[in-house]
Formats: sequence, structure tokens, C-alpha cells
Amino acid sequence: MKITDEERIAGVIAPENLEIAVRTFKDAGMVILENVYDLEFIASVRAAYEIELAEYLKDKGGLEALKGKTFGTNHIGFFPRMFAPLADERIAANPIAVQVSNALIGGDFTCSFYHTNTALPGSGYQPVHRDTGSLFEDAPHVAHPTTSLVVNIPLCDFTEENGSTEYYPGTHLIVSDNPEQEKNLEARAANMPSVRANMSAGSIALRDLRGWHRGMPNNADYPRTMMALIYQRSWLAYYVGNIPQSTWDNWSETARNVYRRNTVVEDNEHVARTW
Repeated sequence: MKITDEERIAGVIAPENLEIAVRTFKDAGMVILENVYDLEFIASVRAAYEIELAEYLKDKGGLEALKGKTFGTNHIGFFPRMFAPLADERIAANPIAVQVSNALIGGDFTCSFYHTNTALPGSGYQPVHRDTGSLFEDAPHVAHPTTSLVVNIPLCDFTEENGSTEYYPGTHLIVSDNPEQEKNLEARAANMPSVRANMSAGSIALRDLRGWHRGMPNNADYPRTMMALIYQRSWLAYYVGNIPQSTWDNWSETARNVYRRNTVVEDNEHVARTW
């Protein structure tokens, strides 16, 4: 769905559009909100991201050294340093993303994961997977409400050519009969409908972590890049990291609340999280 210019500028979705966004997410396990960002801002974030990516690859010894250690051939994921613009509040706690998340998982959520994903040219297929399963696999097989969602922020247009994510709508509501059924989602997904998460730069996609999905081949000649932030109900959030003082000082109380479990450190003491 497309956010109006008035909503983008105000940072608030109208009640009737919020209802559509929430309903779509609950039904499909995902919703794409377009026109959330000014494109000049996203271009500045992408430029900073590419510097971080180059430094990450150099530090790891190059792409060749990462073979077998990534999320699939030429699929790179890493934690960026949390300085602007990569940790600008418009990324870290975008008001529209926060508004929709409040409606989905309550206003007490926290950010537990501040990550990035890149499909480099020549990337292959990822296996179909989900980022987390049900909290109660041994309980009666009824799907529970959303407890964790990822906020994906594309830093370029996502197209089928450059490897837009393949997603299986409604799979966030599947609770497997036993853990063994989770080991081969590829075979199960072969008989299910899927969609490609094509979206323009300036969009935000919110996705339930239980939804089945996979990264796709990037057949373009440039990296397909995005931010990936996980918001979780506060009683579930597990990550405590560190945030540089200058970033913290430039955030509003709303953003600070979302990251309240992190430790604030002097800028020269800040380090990016590692696996």
C-alpha cells in the first residue's frame, strides 16, 4: 500500500490506512508500505552502507574468504556501526514503522537486532526458511499472535532482476506437527503459492519472523541492499548491544525507548556487533 505524501511528512498513517496495514500483515504475515522515505535520504543511507559493506568485506579477507560462511552464495549479512545515517532515527525508529508495530505487538516492544542484508551480483537461491518458529511447538497447534517482526528497508528498488525476496503469504500461521517437519520447508513450499516482494526505494516492509521466505538470485550488475531491524515484544527481546553517545543524543525519547535495553557508550568505544 502507498503512504500519502501528507502521511509521510507527518510520520503518521491515517486510522483507516493503519487498519488496512494491520489487517494485511495479520492475513499475509507481511505488508509493504511505499513512499515512506524521501529518496535523497535513502540515497545517502545507501552511500554510507556501501562504505560499511566494503570495509566489512575487506576485514573478512574478501568475498572469497566468506564462501560457505554466508547466508547463501553472495548473500552477505552484517551488523553496521550505529552512526548516522545508518542509525539515523528515521531508520532506527521510523515513526510509521513504529506506529504499525505498536498496533501489531504493543507499545512496549524493543529492537533486538540491527542488521543489513546484501544480495551481490551472482547471488544464488537461498533455501526456503523462516527466521523463527512458534514459541510453543509442544502446545496445541494454534498459531499465536505476532511476537517478533522484521522491518526491512530497501536501499534501492527491489525487482525480480536484482533478487527481491520470495515470500509465502500466510505461512506465519503454520504450526508444524513436529520439529522434523521444519527441516525441509523447500519441499513443502514447492506446492504453495509465493509472491516476490518487489518494492521501490523509499519503502518499508514489515514481516512476521515466522513467515517462510528466501533470498533470490541477483542478476543485476549492482548489489541489492537493505536494512533489517527486528522489533520484539519486550519480554522476548534478547539482544543488548551498544550505541554511541552521539547517536543516542540525536534520538527522540520514542527512539530511545525502542532501544532502552542497549548500553550507551562513548563514540570511540562503540563497536559493531558480530556473530
